Amino acid sequence: MTPYFATVLPGLEPLLEQEIRFKLPGAAALGSERGKVFFASGLPLEALKALRTADNLYRPLLRFRVGPHKKHLADLEEAVFRAGLEGLPAEFLPGRGPVRFKVNAGRTGKHAYSRFDAAEAAARGIARQGGRWRAEALGGHEVEFRLDLCHDEALFAVRLTDAAYRYRGGERAFAAAALRPTVAHALVWASRPAPADRFLDPCCGSGTILTERLGYPYARLDGGDLSPEAVAAARGNAGGRERLAIRQWDARRLPIDAGAVDKAVTNLPFGRQISAGEAMPALYADLLRELKRVVARDGGILCLTDADGALREAAERLRLGWEAVATLSLKGLHPTLYRLRHA
Repeated sequence: MTPYFATVLPGLEPLLEQEIRFKLPGAAALGSERGKVFFASGLPLEALKALRTADNLYRPLLRFRVGPHKKHLADLEEAVFRAGLEGLPAEFLPGRGPVRFKVNAGRTGKHAYSRFDAAEAAARGIARQGGRWRAEALGGHEVEFRLDLCHDEALFAVRLTDAAYRYRGGERAFAAAALRPTVAHALVWASRPAPADRFLDPCCGSGTILTERLGYPYARLDGGDLSPEAVAAARGNAGGRERLAIRQWDARRLPIDAGAVDKAVTNLPFGRQISAGEAMPALYADLLRELKRVVARDGGILCLTDADGALREAAERLRLGWEAVATLSLKGLHPTLYRLRHA
C-alpha cells in the first residue's frame, strides 16, 4: 500500500480518521498529528478524493532530521536531492519539457533560518534532480511540494490535490462568515448521516452545510436564514434538488412542526465573526428552545460556536444534554462543536 497524509483543520483529526476508516476499504491508519492524518491505501487517487473533511492529500517522500542553524540548510538541500522523486505520481509530470514546481514550507520550533530559507534550500535540492525541474515561486507551477519542519524533524511531501478539491470546484457563492466546505462536511459527518434523515440547518447562511449534506442519501432537507441575500446564495448553491426547501425565516420561530426533524446541524452566530445585534445568552436561549421543539426526542442537534457559556447555560436551562465533540482552530478563533440531545 502507498502511504499518504491528509491535511485537515486542527481539531477535526478524529472525524477525518473515522471518515477514512468508513470510506477507504482496507486503508491502514498510521497516526495523526496537529492538522494531519496519516494512512496507507492501495486505492487510486480518485478513490481517495471521496474524503471530504480533508483540505488536501499528500504523498510523503521523505522524513529526515534537520539542524537549527543556517549552516544546516545545506544538509536540508542534500537530503531532498538524495531522496529522489520516484514517489511522484507519473500523471503530474509533463511528457516533455520543463517541470515547473513550487515548495511551500512551514516551521515550528527554534531555527536560525526562516521557512522561506528552508523552502529555497529544498527547491535547490529538487532542481539538482535534473535539468527538467524549474522553480516557479510565483505560480504557474505543475507540481507543488510541502516541507514541514517541526523542531529537529522534517517531512517532505508532494501535494496531490488542488484548491478545487477542498472548494468543490469553486462554483459556490459564500456569504460572510461561511464555513469552508471541508469544515461544513465535518459537521455533517459528525451527525452520522443516514438515508432516513429529516435534516435541518436553521441558520444556513449560503448553504454550505446543506450542500455537503446533499452528498449522502436523505429523506428531507430544510434550511433557512434571516438574510434574503444568504437565502439567495444558498438556493444558488444547493437549490433545485428533490425534498429540499430553503426559506427566509427567523430561526427562533421556525415554520416546522414539532418533532419533524431528526438532525439539526448549524453554525450558530457567534463572537467576533458576526454581530448578533442582541445579547448572546438571550439569542441562544431562543434558538435552542425552538430546536428542542422541532427535533424529535430520539434526534440530535450539532452546533458550532465559540460562545461556550451562552450555549451551555441555554442548554442546561432547557434541560438539553450537551457534550463537546471537538474544538477547532478557525481563523484565529477556537469554536467548539457541541452535540445536544433531549434529556
